[in-house]
Amino acid sequence: MELLFKRAQTSGKFGRVAFKLWAKLEPDEDEQALISRYRFDEKILIEADQPELLGTSRLVAVGAGIVTYLLAGTIVPGSVALLFALVGGAGVGYWYYHNNRETIFVRDLLHGRYFSCGSVIDLAKREAWLNTLASFLRQVMESAKYWDGTERHTIEPLPKEEARQVIIQGI
Repeated sequence: MELLFKRAQTSGKFGRVAFKLWAKLEPDEDEQALISRYRFDEKILIEADQPELLGTSRLVAVGAGIVTYLLAGTIVPGSVALLFALVGGAGVGYWYYHNNRETIFVRDLLHGRYFSCGSVIDLAKREAWLNTLASFLRQVMESAKYWDGTERHTIEPLPKEEARQVIIQGI
């Protein structure tokens, strides 16, 4: 499996430089067979809880819907303009959400995905993070080959103080 990165920089808001990172996983034939067999492409690689993104996406959708309604209302009848507004607002809200979500599906990396980075440091951190995620996925895929069968694990008792700390800290 290979992890490809493409880096780009563009003029951002207010003259600041914006950095973009494109990442893509390229599995070999055996790895692609494992991905297909176990449907890894449908799985979430890393899940991020972003309640504020959902709210912002709704606001963007409503704003786009209003603008679409006002523009379409000058050309077509009100009911058609309302339909355009609903479809346009929903489309823009969907696009905004998926462009800014931190949750990464395996299929995102199999098809390639762009990530926005605020600085070169953020870009380097994102590359390292994606490399770790790809390594994790690769190891899970490798272990999938051996999921059949039974495995025995012997759990040894800990010394009294160490056991107490484990109980206090929890899992």
